[in-house]
Amino acid sequence: MFLNIWIGSIFFVIGVVIFLWMRYFGNDTTVSCREKGFTVTIINKRKGIFVNDYAWEQVTETHYYERESAGENNTTTRYFQVKTENGVAFNLYEMKNFYELIEIFNQNTVHLPYFWEKPTGTLKTRYQKQTRVTS
Repeated sequence: MFLNIWIGSIFFVIGVVIFLWMRYFGNDTTVSCREKGFTVTIINKRKGIFVNDYAWEQVTETHYYERESAGENNTTTRYFQVKTENGVAFNLYEMKNFYELIEIFNQNTVHLPYFWEKPTGTLKTRYQKQTRVTS
């Protein structure tokens, strides 16, 4: 019985250490969209706060992709990445208003030859790259 409590305590301490380590080294990224562009704010406990403003015209590429985790649960995480002339502006995984963010970038990056479209249907969640028709 004592051994079970000891092993459980070790797992608890390891979990707390991993949580604190991820919180210390991780980034909190916020993307704020406006009429003429967007702002990316990155808060890092070690490095501080970084704020970058971009015009929509600076976007050179958008990319939607998915990663499946190995293991029993086999969960899929969705990501949306935006690149500018200066490199990657942000790379976010699925969060609140994720689909709305993709739609906002689709609407405001009309200079790109493509957009991301979510197929209709109950089980269809993966976005597909579609060619933008210009008139």
